[in-house]
Amino acid sequence: MNTTYKRSLITMILFGILFFYIVISFAIIGPEEYLTTTINTAINAIVVGMVMIGFGITMLITNKKSKVIDERDLIIQKKATSIGMMLTAMFVFIISMFIFVSNESTGLVYVSWMWVIAYGTFAFSYFITSTIMIVLFNKDE
Repeated sequence: MNTTYKRSLITMILFGILFFYIVISFAIIGPEEYLTTTINTAINAIVVGMVMIGFGITMLITNKKSKVIDERDLIIQKKATSIGMMLTAMFVFIISMFIFVSNESTGLVYVSWMWVIAYGTFAFSYFITSTIMIVLFNKDE
């Protein structure tokens, strides 16, 4: 297991936790109440902060290796990034259209949707790209 694979695995786990936390907590609480209470905002900040600290520590620890990336890693990263970008764009489009259709009659959208789109897109893009990298690494072997 090389360094790039380890990074991808840890990134997938960290941002998968963040993405699914955002989706599940938003679905349970709902857009009306999601950011209205201080406790929800604090919990969200703690979860995002913990994931970002974990990601930063991962990058620092794995950066100390003498040879982090080889030619095969670069090819896999390129493929995973292009597929991840396409899937992220589709994700944002689908969510945006869902919000539009579900709120078209009122003409109003809760501001919490913007928070979910911002952090959800960020978490989804890291999660999906690292997942694709792991799949490509395993497929290549």
